[in-house]
Amino acid sequence: METRLKVAERIAQEASLLALDYFRRLSESEIGEKRPQDLFSEAKREVENLIRQRLEHHFPQDAIIGEEHGGEPSASYWSVDPIDGTSHFLRGSSLWGISVGYVIGGEPVMGVIVHPVLNLMLSGGKETGVYLNGEPFQRPVVAEALKTVAIGDSPSWDFTHQLCIEKAYRDDGWNVVRYRCTTAGLSFSVLGYVDGYQECFSSMWDVSAGYALCKAAGLDAHLAGSEEKSRTHVSVGTAEMNRLSARFIPYPRFTPA
Repeated sequence: METRLKVAERIAQEASLLALDYFRRLSESEIGEKRPQDLFSEAKREVENLIRQRLEHHFPQDAIIGEEHGGEPSASYWSVDPIDGTSHFLRGSSLWGISVGYVIGGEPVMGVIVHPVLNLMLSGGKETGVYLNGEPFQRPVVAEALKTVAIGDSPSWDFTHQLCIEKAYRDDGWNVVRYRCTTAGLSFSVLGYVDGYQECFSSMWDVSAGYALCKAAGLDAHLAGSEEKSRTHVSVGTAEMNRLSARFIPYPRFTPA
């Protein structure tokens, strides 16, 4: 697994350079006749193409699924989100990331997340521990009394349900933040900036890398739903956070495709 991790780190770093090039071209003077949304769509396709090509070169037997080009889950596969955080990318914000996860038997076991503008790479899994920019990392425990949870906002997730969950957290004394970027919510959970992250009706390419990293960092990590697109529910965080979140995800236990 360590070999796979090192290869995935190099691929994600190379992909981050390509994504950064597109990000910097989004100024009006550099995109010419293209609309920003068109350039962003091109960026996502090309970044995923690069990641796929590199993975296929190193691991030709492995299956790959990705947001742009799809694919079918198998007993083990790579799961790729080329650029997560659409609105941030388009508006020039730094809160977007690249996610490469590896899944075995429906369980994400390894992941790499790069936030290029933040110059931040998290990598690791259950067999390797967590690395921050290539150095071993232990999740800090700070400000435990200041309970903070990040919640996602998948467009497939009923907004009324989202608001009910947010209200329940707030009524219990929690601060609630929304980053509008799954990779940011998961990364910040690993780093200790928040106590955890919860999102329903997401997809495996959104959550696989971050889930594996959160679990490797010692957080409780739970999946529900299925591996189908927009059918994966994730809750990662401290034990206290997950005791509360379990009340709001009455879905069947996660079953691999």
